[in-house]
Amino acid sequence: MDYFHYIYKHNHIDFNSDIYKVSTYHYNWHSGVEILILLKGRIDMSCNSEVFTMEPLDAIIISPQVGHATLALEEDTTALVIHVSKEFFQHFDSNFGMYQFVLRSDKSNRYNQFFTSLRHHAAQMMLLMVNGDSPDRQLCLESHYLSLTSDIYREIDAVKTIPVHTKPADMTVATFDKMIAYIDENYQQKIELEDIAKIGGYNVNYTSQFFKRQLGVSFLEYVLRLRLREATVRLVNSNDGVAHIASSCGFADIKAFNVAFKKHFHTTPSEYRKQAKEMGRKTKLHDWKEIISTQENDIMEILQSCVAYKDDSIYSLELKQANQKLQDVKEQLESVVRNLSS
Repeated sequence: MDYFHYIYKHNHIDFNSDIYKVSTYHYNWHSGVEILILLKGRIDMSCNSEVFTMEPLDAIIISPQVGHATLALEEDTTALVIHVSKEFFQHFDSNFGMYQFVLRSDKSNRYNQFFTSLRHHAAQMMLLMVNGDSPDRQLCLESHYLSLTSDIYREIDAVKTIPVHTKPADMTVATFDKMIAYIDENYQQKIELEDIAKIGGYNVNYTSQFFKRQLGVSFLEYVLRLRLREATVRLVNSNDGVAHIASSCGFADIKAFNVAFKKHFHTTPSEYRKQAKEMGRKTKLHDWKEIISTQENDIMEILQSCVAYKDDSIYSLELKQANQKLQDVKEQLESVVRNLSS
């Protein structure tokens, strides 16, 4: 069975793409540019200390230096994500690695020319990769990729910033990566903020503020969501008992697990498992993502709907033709008026 998971490298073009079921909590700090398009459901996105809700067909583009996290608000929430290497843009702009930017859509601009075109090119790329890698498809794929990245660069050029007056520790991606890596490896165990502060070389208060600023949630909430994330994956992908899952994911007891689960998902772990299995969507687990199968018809239909798009040149031609027809009618009416007056 094939899944929407692709890695593409050819000459200076370098990107990877997935369509996946958004997990209960997922934190990212990528080395490349992330383009995320929400296909189904709703998510809370925490980015640059701002938390906002994304609706279906909303998109966000995030620079490599910006940490962000997603939390699914509905069952079967599904997203398309493309990661473009920073080095690709640096072929054209050597300063690109210094830029910070976040571009996102909402109800005011969701269907403007840029975001409509973005969805069009991203959908075309996914569909072309589903259908094989013949030379003509490869050429078409790279054409859409170059249109996508050139449009994105033009948009971010207007909003990019280069951080100044920032503490050196704040700019050290490797330091924060170490802190996150430690939590990712040890969240099933008892873990304290003091442990993380020592790894980063900060005091406890600064570490707490740093987490809140970078993720939009506290250290304790981050650890809780990691535990819940693993629990939801195990509920869907294993037959382990609920008590065993609670213990192995770091919860003190099943009561604490049930309370946290009900608070976040408004249902019990057993009911969540039942609903997820009844849904029957075909997925495979990859890097904490449930990658969607290419056989899922509703996802293919959404991609096809995004493809149905005309670029500005076509609209301009149609407008020119309409104006010409209007001018012809106007001249005919003026001719009729002159004849009646004579």
